[in-house]
Amino acid sequence: MRTPWLLTALLAAALPAFAAKPPKVQWTKTFAGWGNASGRCVQQTSDGGYIAVGRTFCRDSGTRGAAFLVRLDASGNTQWTKAIKAYGIGTASSVIQTSDGGYVVAASGVETDTSSVGAVLVRTDASGNVLWHTYLWHAFSAGAAAVVSLNDTAYTAVIKSVSDSAVILWRTNGGGTFRWSRKYPIGYGGAMKDENLSLRRTSDGGYIIGTKTLLKVDSLGAQWQLKTVGSIMNANSVIQTSDGGYAATGAKLDYASIYLLKTNANRDSVWMRTYAPSECSRGQWVEQTVDGGYVIAGTTRPSGDFDKVLLVRTQSDGTLKWTDTLFTGYGYSVRQTADGGYVVTGMSGGLFVTKLAPDRRR
Repeated sequence: MRTPWLLTALLAAALPAFAAKPPKVQWTKTFAGWGNASGRCVQQTSDGGYIAVGRTFCRDSGTRGAAFLVRLDASGNTQWTKAIKAYGIGTASSVIQTSDGGYVVAASGVETDTSSVGAVLVRTDASGNVLWHTYLWHAFSAGAAAVVSLNDTAYTAVIKSVSDSAVILWRTNGGGTFRWSRKYPIGYGGAMKDENLSLRRTSDGGYIIGTKTLLKVDSLGAQWQLKTVGSIMNANSVIQTSDGGYAATGAKLDYASIYLLKTNANRDSVWMRTYAPSECSRGQWVEQTVDGGYVIAGTTRPSGDFDKVLLVRTQSDGTLKWTDTLFTGYGYSVRQTADGGYVVTGMSGGLFVTKLAPDRRR
């Protein structure tokens, strides 16, 4: 008996959500650093290679950690690694490449026996050697989360200050000298300790910041608007999408699934999808792909199992294309690469960088 044509059409329409297989892993490199290293942000560099930054513990020093930088070529071969344990730095959370091939890193300070340094920007040359650093915020439980560049003439970082439940936008010139800062009280206290901040430039020259809210500010940080989404714990990553709206990922209030939220330009919800139901799941990073879909890096914990690095790939409406559980650990950042593949970083036996091939054709 033939399948009725209507049922066949319905199955065909549903097929893309389930039939696509994740792309193959091309290579994975893991770096132990001084122990317990983890990656927080990865970028493809202008020569087709990769720069990943994060944290490594340094038990041989007086501080509790150091910023960790890893540079790879396009094939995943190590070019250099750097651990920066000066300036009170504990974790590098974000990195951008400069026009001369160097890097600017946003880093969080760590409490030490003598001082408490909040947030630091570090400028390096192409080999990871420090050229300058600038302190952004001196306060207990504060730290830089992300940095963006204005054509090498200025840098803007977003900082969280747990003590007064605020986020701070901090602008420097191209040499790291202070220009201005703005503080935004978002009013939800200790939850900030365990969640990320996200900073991206928007098409109007302003910024979109991911916190418990979707925080939109203008180019000078003077005009700002909060948009709270009640069902989410935090917007760990938020981007402006090609249609002028926004997309965010993080964890639902119960941490039982990763969410992808799509809004319009006013940050009103258009739709929300959830993925990877488990006893503990969260999305850490979202990027829009060249076909208008999305890719999310995060972590999921299957029942009775360990945390796993998870990638979620969707179509433009959030419909699931594929998921890929890479290995035990935590996924923090993902980018689509120039060849249409993906590069991921996080923590799994150290700071890992994994390169995936482009999506498979059906």
